[in-house]
Amino acid sequence: MSVKPIPEGYHSITPYLGIQKAAEAIEFYKKAFGAVEVMRLAMPDGGIGHAELRIGDCPIMLGTPCDQGPLSNPDQSPSVGLHLYVNDVDASYKQAIAAGGIVVSEVKDQFYGDRSGTLKDPYGHLWFLATRKEDLTQEQIEQRAQEMFQQG
Repeated sequence: MSVKPIPEGYHSITPYLGIQKAAEAIEFYKKAFGAVEVMRLAMPDGGIGHAELRIGDCPIMLGTPCDQGPLSNPDQSPSVGLHLYVNDVDASYKQAIAAGGIVVSEVKDQFYGDRSGTLKDPYGHLWFLATRKEDLTQEQIEQRAQEMFQQG
């Protein structure tokens, strides 16, 4: 039996978040996004050495940053955001805000065919929640973008 280079159920890219309060964040992700905890390696000091969750059909990894690792908790201005497609963005956004998410931009229809909103989780990570409303061609998106920028 050969070992698969990409494990079953994983995609080529999997987000890995450094979160100082990783155990607390796991509970937030469960409430906010319906995450399912797959595994957790708890450290003697109460931190999380490594944890894996599933949100929809995608894995996400996280752990408590430590001196030996390259990750740290995001500062005021994260450089990465997680884009999450959901069936009902309005309901999912409300659920995430009720769980403790912080509004960055309210849900609205976007020129590129999605209805989306942005929130920051209590640990500093940005989440873009969206539902596809229209399938558009590249040309249609470019035309709408041009019209939007002309309006100011």
